[in-house]
Amino acid sequence: MNSPLPRQGRSDQRAIVSTATQAMTCHKRPTVSIVDDDPHIRAMVAEELAEHGCAVLSLTNGLALEKLLGEGGIDLVLLDVQMPDCDGIECLRVLRALGCTVPVVIFTSLNDPERRRQAQEAGADDYVLKHELLDRLPDLLERLLPKRSENQHP
Repeated sequence: MNSPLPRQGRSDQRAIVSTATQAMTCHKRPTVSIVDDDPHIRAMVAEELAEHGCAVLSLTNGLALEKLLGEGGIDLVLLDVQMPDCDGIECLRVLRALGCTVPVVIFTSLNDPERRRQAQEAGADDYVLKHELLDRLPDLLERLLPKRSENQHP
């Protein structure tokens, strides 16, 4: 697949393998992907999602997300803005251009109105500050997971 996302990180598929297999065995539960380069953030959010009954796919970069979305089965994406290999908002633009309708929540430590506007224009379903993510998670899941039957994957 020719991807407009950076090539850096293409060989780092380890984050996908173990969690993807786990999610496939739990196909009745909603599947949420967390894309963040920080392993501590991924682990903390994954634990919270699991407590809410979700299967979790933890990814380290946007290219891994694009590949996984192409395989289908993801109901919601939590996408960090600042990652070494790509910008989360640009990643979202690419996904939407490919026809992906899976709900995407951009999360970031940047409380920047311009970045928020860019995320909305790119097709984000929400923009959440990292320090608020765990508190807002129940509402996000309730509001965005009902759309799962309508999701289009690239």
